Amino acid sequence: MADSPIITCPACQKKFKGKGDLEGKKIKCPLCAKVFVVPGAKKTEAVQTPPAGDGLVAMAPTAPPLGFADDEEDDNDPNPYGVTELDIAPRCPNCAALMADEKAFICLFCGYNTLTREVGKTQKTIGHTAGERFVHLFPGLAMALTGFGFILGMTYFSVVLPDVVHGSWLRFLDHESLRMWFTIMALGVIWGCGTFAYKRLIVQPTPPEKIKDK
Repeated sequence: MADSPIITCPACQKKFKGKGDLEGKKIKCPLCAKVFVVPGAKKTEAVQTPPAGDGLVAMAPTAPPLGFADDEEDDNDPNPYGVTELDIAPRCPNCAALMADEKAFICLFCGYNTLTREVGKTQKTIGHTAGERFVHLFPGLAMALTGFGFILGMTYFSVVLPDVVHGSWLRFLDHESLRMWFTIMALGVIWGCGTFAYKRLIVQPTPPEKIKDK
């Protein structure tokens, strides 16, 4: 029967004899109640050394086998993986730089657009002259004046004209059906002119950009 090994508690350094083969098993210290793994005895293994004249083989001690970690300590550790800071800020998928904010979709560093999945390109443009701007805005101004003119005409036809043609040969113009159809057509023209004028004067008041040739 093998001699009982001397076991040393890693917490309180208490030495005591174990019963049976306890190598690699968890035991509890009888003094401090610390649970630990009994390390194995040091062994030696043959290590081949470079050829020598006498052909001797050196013996080197091996490290004791690693024990299992204490499960209780792992459960009580609030941060077992050592994570000190969790960075969840949005980053550019192209250059990994920080985005301006959570709603930004264009990287300020490389110009990558996360919606189109393309990198922005830089183009040289030529400034517009005053004449080019006027030519671009003139159709919008003309449509706005046309719509305003139809508003005045519809008002005159519905309010003033009945008194003017009363008792004359033009009295046929003073009829409800005629006024209704004229009003419907005038409103259609006013709507079209107003829509065009809004797009040209408000939405796109500047001419399209002229790209400079390289």
